[in-house]
Amino acid sequence: MKIKWFQSKVPEKDRVPFWRKVAYGLGGPVEGTSVWIPQGNLTPVFNIGLGISPATIGFIIMIWRAWDGVADLLMGNLSDNARTRWGRRRPFIVAGAILTGLTMPLIWWAPRGMESWQTCTWLLVCGLLFYTCFTVWAMPYYSLHLEMSPDYDERTNITAYRAVPQMVLGLFSAWILACAARPMFSTAPDHSPDLVNGMRYISLTLGAVTIVLGVLPGLFVKERFYAETKRQAKQKLFHGLKLTLSTGPFLALIAIVLTKLLSYMLVGSLGFYLNTYYVCKGDLMLATKIAGVCGTLLVAPNLIGVPFCTWLSAKFGKQALLYIMAATGIAGNLSIYLFFTPEHPWLQIIPSILMSPVGAAIWLIAPAMQADVVDYDEWKNGVRREGSFASVFSWTTKMTNTLAAALGGLLLVWTGFDIAHGSIQPASVLFNLKTAYIWIPVGLLTLNLLLIGLYPLSKNKMAAIRAELEARRGAL
Repeated sequence: MKIKWFQSKVPEKDRVPFWRKVAYGLGGPVEGTSVWIPQGNLTPVFNIGLGISPATIGFIIMIWRAWDGVADLLMGNLSDNARTRWGRRRPFIVAGAILTGLTMPLIWWAPRGMESWQTCTWLLVCGLLFYTCFTVWAMPYYSLHLEMSPDYDERTNITAYRAVPQMVLGLFSAWILACAARPMFSTAPDHSPDLVNGMRYISLTLGAVTIVLGVLPGLFVKERFYAETKRQAKQKLFHGLKLTLSTGPFLALIAIVLTKLLSYMLVGSLGFYLNTYYVCKGDLMLATKIAGVCGTLLVAPNLIGVPFCTWLSAKFGKQALLYIMAATGIAGNLSIYLFFTPEHPWLQIIPSILMSPVGAAIWLIAPAMQADVVDYDEWKNGVRREGSFASVFSWTTKMTNTLAAALGGLLLVWTGFDIAHGSIQPASVLFNLKTAYIWIPVGLLTLNLLLIGLYPLSKNKMAAIRAELEARRGAL
């Protein structure tokens, strides 16, 4: 189905063919299977299922993401400097997708019966191997988007084709813990939930999906700027990083994205514990069902709203959409005071509905804004360095992931939560969970509103930059 409702008119010469956008967009869920799902489910599975401390799990994730971020910088530079008959990005995308899918299940298949330190070592080593493979795919994939079209609005349209499959995955991923808790995966005589065994078998399916979808962009998407870039001098890593980190619009974009990411990543795991041990009073099966419904309601309206958000961006600019996103996030988080109540546990779905209409707009707009930054950089410095910007952007978001994972585990410890208390957690713990879960996002989203005003690349500014670039080196 073509995503064309509300879209602005894009000149034919700048338009990417429909099936090429589909092939690119279908690679989007690989980020979900590789980042979102482990980020959201590792702590409940290994803490509740195997008794590993959430602080320890957070520290392991922090090491994963720290290495992943360093590997991104190396891979981004390697991708920019590659010169093959198939292009700079495509060979890495195909090889990386296969390697990522094959190594993904290793994380979840930690042998049972090991000592805690042995389980943690397994997680650490397998995670480092997996995220190395993921980087081989991810940096060329993200860089490829930045060079698919020179048009301001078509870049947002391309991102919409990526956002839709990602949101479809989000509909399913919200139910992963509920699926893992199903009796069919239980190893206990009473068929009680066994999250560890459930995630083992689910990870095999996720690995297969990663391979099938991940290779498509490498096989079917062309590199529009390769004819120009293969003639430019290869870029040195540290010189490129210096240029990237001195690009003002890029730094403003990073600040916008990071405050948005931290607003939900810092407290992501707290939501599961607040749901399970406060609202559902320790009923794990009920809690996972509600989490699944909430996740669906958080994603489904976004899926329907992608064409509207694309139109809104084309009509009023990308910054306008970001303002609306932050405002709805603040309202949704404050509504938790009203709707997280043990007397009516299913009312939890209402904050998800309030936050959902443009909640994912950041992932629709930020990649298109990166493409604008690449044009700005070419205008200023005379070279195209998609891989450098994609890798630094990815590095900073992964460092945010790393920080959030570490602080998220420590934040859970700070609340006083102890798995030994089960469903009888002290009242002070439940108060701390709710307070942190609401006010950390509200504070960060308020800061996000202020930062959006600092981003300078409007639609008119980008039109002027493009005109000067094409006068300088011709249209591509």
